[in-house]
Amino acid sequence: MNKREKNGRGGGGKDEHDKGGGELAEAARALERELFRFEELAESARRLSLDTRKGIERAAKSTTEAAEAQQRVSVALGSLIAAIAAARDRHEATATALAARGEEIKRRAEQLGELFQRFAALGEEGRNINQLVQEAAARQREAASPEQIAEVVAAMDEVEGRMGRLADEARELAQAATAAGIVDLAEQADGMRQQVTAMRNKVGLLRKGLVARLAGPGGTRPN
Repeated sequence: MNKREKNGRGGGGKDEHDKGGGELAEAARALERELFRFEELAESARRLSLDTRKGIERAAKSTTEAAEAQQRVSVALGSLIAAIAAARDRHEATATALAARGEEIKRRAEQLGELFQRFAALGEEGRNINQLVQEAAARQREAASPEQIAEVVAAMDEVEGRMGRLADEARELAQAATAAGIVDLAEQADGMRQQVTAMRNKVGLLRKGLVARLAGPGGTRPN
């Protein structure tokens, strides 16, 4: 990371503070300065002696200056009020944006949760099918009579059907995840589809071999 990137991280927030929070602080400081000056002039006017003409003139001048300072205080106070209003608007806008983002996150989490639940259900079905494949393979090794072989063929037909449905559902899930922009889930679902399709092809070949055995000498080809 270069110096510019390092300094740029979080820089947007600082710029916003300089433009908004800085104005609020400066308005408060300006009001404090003008109020302090007004208090000084008012105190000076109050303390000046009114026993002589010169003293009266000085007091009048100081009073005039204090009145002018009072006007500046009013202006500064108005600026502070405007800065506070702007800060309030910024706060409300940010709070609204944050609430909207929260709702977006909630909807996204619900969508993601639903899709991953579907993926979990497909995984459970895949495990059940795998168990059936192992059972069918064990029965195939022990099958000797045409009846036994026919039973294994029927079991494999059922497994192939479930595998086909599982592959279709995995493809649909991958498409839904892609449309939702959930790339990792889309990849996982498509990977499941490919694995199930490859396994289904192997089961199909094994079933065809058993059917060929039934169609051989002494065997009866099933419908």
